[in-house]
Amino acid sequence: MLDKIRYWDEELFLFLNSKHMDWLDPIMLFLSSYTNWILACLLMSILIYYKAEVWKKTGVFFFLLSVGMSALLTNIIKLIIERPRPIHNELWEGTIHAIERYSHSFSFFSSHSATTFTMAVFFMLFFWKKKIYGYLALLWAAVVAYSRIYVAKHYPFDVLVGILFGIMMGILGYKVFQSFKRRKEPLKP
Repeated sequence: MLDKIRYWDEELFLFLNSKHMDWLDPIMLFLSSYTNWILACLLMSILIYYKAEVWKKTGVFFFLLSVGMSALLTNIIKLIIERPRPIHNELWEGTIHAIERYSHSFSFFSSHSATTFTMAVFFMLFFWKKKIYGYLALLWAAVVAYSRIYVAKHYPFDVLVGILFGIMMGILGYKVFQSFKRRKEPLKP
């Protein structure tokens, strides 16, 4: 069964990775870059700080803590699983569209997908009444997740598990933030 899932994952990767256009390459490289991730994280932190009525610093703290924990746990799991990236498959050399440089890190599961979805879900929950913020954050996270397949760094299953993990971490981080707020708010008479 595991071999069948791996086969489907590789076939879906080859299909999705083959759907590339030259003009899209620099955009996907930017979306996959740490520069994009840092800029988005800073922008979301600033919006949480300046748009929130109360708990500004605490909101930013729990947002960044959630993202940091997501990245840390993802990388620990990568070191345990040690699944090679698609770009490392010598059989595919010259076949796949690999536009990001070779790396020695592992593929399972996608840290980019996990951290961007952690950010997007926490952000969406924080700005629940201003839904456009959340929708834009989720759209950004989805495009970043797809970019990891596009640049040949992850298989679709890596991305899917990263997305699910990120959603879970975003919800968990926000719930911890809400719990902290409830404990610290003064009782109403």
